[in-house]
Amino acid sequence: MANTINSSLHNNIIAASALDQFVSILAPLNAFSASFNDEAAQKGKTINIPTLSNTASAIDFSGSYSSMDTTYGTTTITLNKHKIVTWHVTDTESSQSSAVELQRFGYQKGGDLAKAVFQDILSEVTNTNYSSKITVTAANFDADEVADLREDGIDANLFPDQCSLVLANDYFTSLLKDTDISHAMNYGSAEVVQGGRIPSLFGIKGIFESNSIPANSEDLKGFYAHPSALAVAMRYLEPLNGQEYISTRRLTDEATGMVMGYREFYEPASGKQTAVLECVYGYEVAIAGNLIRVVAS
Repeated sequence: MANTINSSLHNNIIAASALDQFVSILAPLNAFSASFNDEAAQKGKTINIPTLSNTASAIDFSGSYSSMDTTYGTTTITLNKHKIVTWHVTDTESSQSSAVELQRFGYQKGGDLAKAVFQDILSEVTNTNYSSKITVTAANFDADEVADLREDGIDANLFPDQCSLVLANDYFTSLLKDTDISHAMNYGSAEVVQGGRIPSLFGIKGIFESNSIPANSEDLKGFYAHPSALAVAMRYLEPLNGQEYISTRRLTDEATGMVMGYREFYEPASGKQTAVLECVYGYEVAIAGNLIRVVAS
């Protein structure tokens, strides 16, 4: 016999699991300059994000402490993107859903929304915007290729401790199989073998795996990026009249600040309760020279 879940618990289970998956899929966005704070904002609002890049070299003191030139900019982002996922349940379906089923459902819906947002943002990672690249197949992608990426980055003043590497899962898997990495006694950590994670490599602190990287018609498989390459902002969309809904809420991940909205309403005539997960966001290319693409061909 199925458990009976009251409406409040029903919504809490779905919202919590949806947020977990949403944040998990969007984790690679931490590679960029991002503003995910929890301030309410309407669609169309602009947000300024500072993008500090490479500073000038040191000079000899010549009697003056006048300011040196520094590449310091502010990227203006318009919150002009608004993606949603919706679903509905009937009175009967709600009463027959178990907590486990609701949690899985929440993961699916949160993941669907995150994937759509992530792929839209990465649609900017193209040859037009970021011409630097390395070309390598998944089978040939190993620690040596990461070292080459690191070298190319340092040549462009993109130092590894400030940068992140985001890879499609087949490329990340090739790294996991690289014996120079997988041998824990050589790598100095059991994370690769026990957790399938590469916490750092050659000084690169942020290494992310994703199965949601869009090909962009250019065989894109990943990228090595400084945060100033792309600016991303995300805000909660406050309903103008929350009283018209059964529930509206801001869902925020405390660790990252990533935020999405949840709202639901009921249709008495049909006995259906409809729920919505939504994300209002925007993005802009910031400094085009600060990202190196990984492409398959």
